[in-house]
Amino acid sequence: MKNVSNLISLLGGTGAIARKLDINPSAISNWKKQNKIPKKKYEAVSKLSLDLNINIEEYLYPNNFKEFKFSILLIICGGIASYKSLEIIRLIKKNNIELDVVMTKSAQKFLTPLLVTSLNEKKCYTDLFSVEDEANMNHITLARKADIILVAPATANIMGKFANGIADDLASTILLATFSTVFLAPSMNPVMWNNLATQDNYRKLLDRGIKFIEPESGDMACGEFGTGRLPEPKQIIEEIMNDLNYKKKIQKQFDNVSVVITAGPTIENIDPVRFISNKSSGKQGYAIASELSKRGADVTVISGPVDIPPPECNKLIKITSAQEMYDKTISILPADIVICSAAVADWRLIPEINNNHSMNTKHKIKKSNHNLRFTTLKNPDILETISKSKLRPKLIVGFSAETENIIENAKSKLISKKLDLILANDVSENKVFGKDTNKVYVLTNNNCEEWSEQSKISVASNLANKINQMLFS
Repeated sequence: MKNVSNLISLLGGTGAIARKLDINPSAISNWKKQNKIPKKKYEAVSKLSLDLNINIEEYLYPNNFKEFKFSILLIICGGIASYKSLEIIRLIKKNNIELDVVMTKSAQKFLTPLLVTSLNEKKCYTDLFSVEDEANMNHITLARKADIILVAPATANIMGKFANGIADDLASTILLATFSTVFLAPSMNPVMWNNLATQDNYRKLLDRGIKFIEPESGDMACGEFGTGRLPEPKQIIEEIMNDLNYKKKIQKQFDNVSVVITAGPTIENIDPVRFISNKSSGKQGYAIASELSKRGADVTVISGPVDIPPPECNKLIKITSAQEMYDKTISILPADIVICSAAVADWRLIPEINNNHSMNTKHKIKKSNHNLRFTTLKNPDILETISKSKLRPKLIVGFSAETENIIENAKSKLISKKLDLILANDVSENKVFGKDTNKVYVLTNNNCEEWSEQSKISVASNLANKINQMLFS
């Protein structure tokens, strides 16, 4: 059988290809698992194949790169409305969209996996602890493969798990492990839907950028009347198709555009056990990277230490200090776009003692050093250097984290560092750092827009639209 895994082996194996293409070996491993090579890497792999007289098309799915193919993962949860999932499956297949289906344990009380398998003509996944499936880390593969994950019906239980980070079965684990667009179509008793706990979970998920196909009002199977009915399958599919059509429209928006993004904090060591840093989580920078990658851009992320999953991008470079971030960023130029979302430490501290003599920082500073003082040393300014460089990008985007005079300070930074665009936010009272939402002011030389508080994923999408407008309109 000829597939991508066979092709990788013929080209020298995972490690060899990763070195030749200058990408992480894990990316190659994902190609093998998904039996798919990303469109943006097709040309490079094709060149490697030509050198060895290998016909690459023989090892790929038909039309893998000739047209855009969508993939949906349907998660069916337990509820009386689960019978409508069968019609959803039929309509998805009618639109020639690749479909995988996961059923929760409760869903299997209403429908059988055999019925779903017969209708979809593919295996129905049910068990997180399947020896056969999880030998290939199937929950990760399913989470990353789909363009859209649709949960229909979405019960109060799955909403509660998703909102609060519980992963105790295949469905909930997939939801926490995905970068894909997630749609929830709730279905439950009206009292359950209006319960404060359910509504709190609903708002949490909305804030994180999760999309909802809102439940309808009407007579319920339990005999009660109110909001909680699963919308008709045609309506659900219509909303899904609208999203897919939008993805299709923007998929090549930034083809052949190179982007460098800085993200996260930097760490400035004082001694082997102490350092200064800031509260940046990297979430906004990573969201921007994933969004631009989905739109076809060649994205390199230079990231300080963060505790979140890696973004969708071509290359991820991990650094620690401001100097390392500066060196890596400058070395990557030229690029079409540079977005500096990282919270870079402005200074590093030099410990001194006894008449301004610098200490040996190879060892831990002891408490006995009562006369300890620190001298500040300014770190290099990445934005300023790039804006004055002979290799200046077509577009430079900065971020301004402020605690007062938000717009005035951001405007000053925009002008002094000769930026094209700057996003400013209020970081006082821990309003932004580590959160899933952001409220920003977007400034150019002649305009200021106030964007309402929204998920960082949504900010990334709106920023991508703004950049597209500035570059190509």
